[in-house]
Amino acid sequence: MNSDQLVSWKLVLLGRQIRHQRNLFVRNLSLTSAQADALRFFTDHPAGTITDFKEQQQVTHQTARLMVKRLVDRQLLVLQPNPADGRAKLVALTPAGQDKLQQLNAHIKTTSQALFTGFTPAEQQQLLAMLGRIGQNLERN
Repeated sequence: MNSDQLVSWKLVLLGRQIRHQRNLFVRNLSLTSAQADALRFFTDHPAGTITDFKEQQQVTHQTARLMVKRLVDRQLLVLQPNPADGRAKLVALTPAGQDKLQQLNAHIKTTSQALFTGFTPAEQQQLLAMLGRIGQNLERN
């Protein structure tokens, strides 16, 4: 295995470890990873629609709609009228959804602290910049 392949493989393994830890945590919150992603998305995009979420997640509209519906049924999200488009609904977190998100944020903070133990802030910024370049390379190819 050459060095490029080794780096790629290590990134895959690291991603699996992080995802596994996250899946264990969200399961304790009675959420799926996709539902946790939805809570994060609609927090980061307060005027977001199901279509916006669908595009970001790269899933079908039906899949995105079903994810949102389940979270609405669990009273973690709420649908509101969209003044700009009567056909679309704006999606927002309820107070219960915000509580779940705070728990997720606490887990992310703990995981990040564990990941970067022994790293200087400059090293963290360098890694972030390199990961950004890797992401751009994947988008181009």
